[in-house]
Amino acid sequence: MQSFHNIQDKLNRFYTKFYKRLLVKGLMFFTLFGLLFLFFILSIEYYLWLNSAGRMILFVLFIGVELYLLYYYIIRPLLFLFKIRRGLSNKQASLLIGRHFPEVGDKLYNLLDLTEDRDRSELLLASIEQRSSEMDRIPFTRAIRYRENAKYLKFLAIPLIVIGLLWLSGSLSSFFGSYQRVVRYSAYFEPPAPFEFKVLADKLEVLENETVYVKVFTVGEVQPEDVYAVVNDKEILLSKADSLYELTFTPPLQSSTFYFKANEVESRRFDLKALKTPGITDFSVRLEYPGYTGKRSDILRNTGNATIPEGTKVAWTVTGKNAENIHLVTRDSSWAFQKEETAFSHNKRVFSTLPYGITSSN
Repeated sequence: MQSFHNIQDKLNRFYTKFYKRLLVKGLMFFTLFGLLFLFFILSIEYYLWLNSAGRMILFVLFIGVELYLLYYYIIRPLLFLFKIRRGLSNKQASLLIGRHFPEVGDKLYNLLDLTEDRDRSELLLASIEQRSSEMDRIPFTRAIRYRENAKYLKFLAIPLIVIGLLWLSGSLSSFFGSYQRVVRYSAYFEPPAPFEFKVLADKLEVLENETVYVKVFTVGEVQPEDVYAVVNDKEILLSKADSLYELTFTPPLQSSTFYFKANEVESRRFDLKALKTPGITDFSVRLEYPGYTGKRSDILRNTGNATIPEGTKVAWTVTGKNAENIHLVTRDSSWAFQKEETAFSHNKRVFSTLPYGITSSN
């Protein structure tokens, strides 16, 4: 029965190669149909911009179909390959082998029939051994050719063609951007507007006594007829000049939130921060003359100009409004005043002419 055991071994190798080829074919089909179905799902979202419920249906449908394709084309052949599930029987394999090898024909099938006979007489066993030896040199695995799968490779060009067309049309990024909307189906995504606002503003953090000009224009396929500014929930129709719309904030300013809108399209929110204007409300200068003059100290109010003897100690006292810092500034130097409760002070002994100024900031 050695020859028949060889036949069984060759049938096992045929079985393994058969399902390996099926697995390779399945990998190609899973890639092809998986990508095409992905493109189908993305196309629906790309053109329709569905709401959250619609995108959830697409997501569940996509996962369900992809799992089915994974099972049918990948997992199922693996189950057969490792014989976790029953696949081809020996008789089914014999028919495939017989169709490929004319010299085998029905011989292998009939041989397997004989082995199922329970009456194992010496004559029967001899017949099995003889028939097995006749097919001993036939390589059953040659009935399975991997190159037969090559004819399916051309279909893998279909997804590449689709991607190429999207790239040529300039829609590749936006098309695959719909993937994020499907995956994050519970999030809100704003459909692309026919135009967008571009805002020109030097700064939005200004002193309350300054005038602020904010210019805005639109970019896109559609140009709106009217543009409104919404300042603290109040709509203001903007005037247009040379494709620019202008919003003006006049003093005294208040901190405000504003945005622009037109044709139901809104810009992002902006915050205008009005800072209190720093100022000096009271100013005095104490002059302590040197001893050789014999003069008593003087106090000057609201003026900083004085003619003094050399070596006089000058003490400035300043009360500021909305001021965090007071500085004495000369042509090439600057000295910070010390803050004492509500006043700022600084002293300096002067030995020569001293042109100076007082600055405040917050």
